[in-house]
Amino acid sequence: MKANKLIALLSTSALAVALLFSQAMPTTAATETADALPYTLKIVPERTSVSAEEVQNGDVVIPAAVYITGSTRNKFSSGTIKFESDSDSLYFTNVVTGDNGHRQETEQTYESTMGTFSTKLIPYCFGSYIERNSSYTSNSPMFTTNEYACDPIFGASLTSAGPNKITFSVSYYEGIDTNGDGILERDEEKGKLTKDYICDVDDNGTYSYEYIDQSSFTPKTVSATIPRYNPNTPEGEAIPDACNRVVWICGTSQLKDGASFFSKKSDEFPFFYVDLVIEKDTPCGMYNVNFLNNSNPNTGAACELISNDNKNYTLNLVGTSITVGAESISVTNAEKNDAAMYTSDDTNPISATDFADAIYADIAYSDGTTESNVDITNLVNCYGVTPYQLYQQQSSQNLYYSANAPLYANGQILKWKDTGETFSQPILVAKKGDVNYDGSADTTDAFYVLKYYASKSAGSTAQIYNGNSSNPYMENFTFFLADIDTCSKKGDTDTCQLDTNDAFYVLSYYTGIAAGNTPSWNDYIH
Repeated sequence: MKANKLIALLSTSALAVALLFSQAMPTTAATETADALPYTLKIVPERTSVSAEEVQNGDVVIPAAVYITGSTRNKFSSGTIKFESDSDSLYFTNVVTGDNGHRQETEQTYESTMGTFSTKLIPYCFGSYIERNSSYTSNSPMFTTNEYACDPIFGASLTSAGPNKITFSVSYYEGIDTNGDGILERDEEKGKLTKDYICDVDDNGTYSYEYIDQSSFTPKTVSATIPRYNPNTPEGEAIPDACNRVVWICGTSQLKDGASFFSKKSDEFPFFYVDLVIEKDTPCGMYNVNFLNNSNPNTGAACELISNDNKNYTLNLVGTSITVGAESISVTNAEKNDAAMYTSDDTNPISATDFADAIYADIAYSDGTTESNVDITNLVNCYGVTPYQLYQQQSSQNLYYSANAPLYANGQILKWKDTGETFSQPILVAKKGDVNYDGSADTTDAFYVLKYYASKSAGSTAQIYNGNSSNPYMENFTFFLADIDTCSKKGDTDTCQLDTNDAFYVLSYYTGIAAGNTPSWNDYIH
């Protein structure tokens, strides 16, 4: 029945598509694997503002989640995420990952693009949905975090030994000069020794100890500093660390060929969670959290995402900002796209980091202090509105368009400092692949993409938008909707291209829908 239904759905336009495919479609289009586009790391806090009164009353904890956004067609073997605050007044606690160590006491039910499931585990982006019984598995991932401090040489866990003291236990070999040449070798006869250390720690968190180096077997001394050390940590309690690093390995036998994204959207579930803590009595100001990149030689290996064939993907890094005691924010300058373009299935809240390189503002704080020309890009959004909501509630003729969508920071509408006018952004939303705006991506849309490609290939002037709107963004936006495999967010007709691959993916999506399946556009992004 499905086959007969599918044949009936293939119209005259589909035949035209097939003819064009036979002339122009590269034979490798369906199987060729291109280099993946950059993946985006993004940290999303539950809120971005704290009042001065809140921090006067005590530490303020803001839950946050770290997401990975990009193509769902690839597999991964490992990842390392490092992040930092630009102030000691903002620090991190309580890293929650998708391993068995963070099970919940009772099952929770979750909705996903794969189906509804219940689990005691914390679902994360590289878990798996088990279709046969509508359940979830974490795939036994291995997570390592620096939630609790370890000594710098042996990696032993530190615990409090009372006020200004820590203790830890290490195993090591001593050396022996078996040849009388002064070169020490491992003393196998004595075997591995165990030593319990108790070290004094000063109020800055610094401690030192002597150890036997396991390569030269000579005594050495090392010093280390515990971040945010509390000298009165109760005896026997683990010593907290900076909580600013998460290392993930996809698993062993279950995922020997690598892990895939859990659902049809890479960022439907976070990679992990972490709490941002604004310390009691933090001064008024703006505080930033950024991911570490390799441009800083002092940070060592920074953020990376590794494929199952040991490929290191390029990463876009999007941090966040938290204001304390901000009373007014006035925009002074902005570097952003002419229009923000989205697809109707995007359920992520609209953020200025989607379309702006930098937004600058003057900020006045409740303590009377001010800051000028501060980059507030990470604070700016559309008050939690998603492209999906805009399309469902306000679209007309299968298109949502606002020439002046107001932008917000800390829940207040932003205004230009000089004019007092609302700071806004043109926003467009429509269905991916729907280049003729009839409400669906089908063979007709594939035909238009191929027609555009054929005209460009012949050296003729080509236009993908064929409607009558005077909207100045329609050509670039329609290009964005048709650009399936590279998913240009700006409609960059100069640097991206529409070709037979895009038409092929539109047709593949359509045939999947017609056959009763639920394909995802993210499967086609390279």
